[in-house]
Amino acid sequence: MASLVQLKEGTAGIRLQIDKDKFSIGRGTENDISIDDELVSKLHAIIEITENNEAHCFDYFLKDQNSTNGLYVNDEKVQQYKLTHGDIIRIGLNNFQFQDDAQKNMDETAQLQKSWIPGVFYTKKKSK
Repeated sequence: MASLVQLKEGTAGIRLQIDKDKFSIGRGTENDISIDDELVSKLHAIIEITENNEAHCFDYFLKDQNSTNGLYVNDEKVQQYKLTHGDIIRIGLNNFQFQDDAQKNMDETAQLQKSWIPGVFYTKKKSK
């Protein structure tokens, strides 16, 4: 399942599950995520979920809804963007990190290493 994690001063805050096919974000109280920020439009953006039958997973598309101040992903202004695990979304003065548990698990699986011992595999943590 995917979610948005609100970031405040570089630390993770509230985790908001994306649990609908069409998820709305904006200043209006009728949105799935309502943000009290004058730089955020009443309906600022939506996240649409589509099933990707080839990859056996879901794709998440973030779409600007003609907002006044724009929509940013990883510090680049976007109109529409296919989200991937770890993307940082900025709406007004607010930052959210997109987290997709399915993509995260696939990334971890990709780190599987083969050892010199036949049939033995291990994972290697990325150094930062």
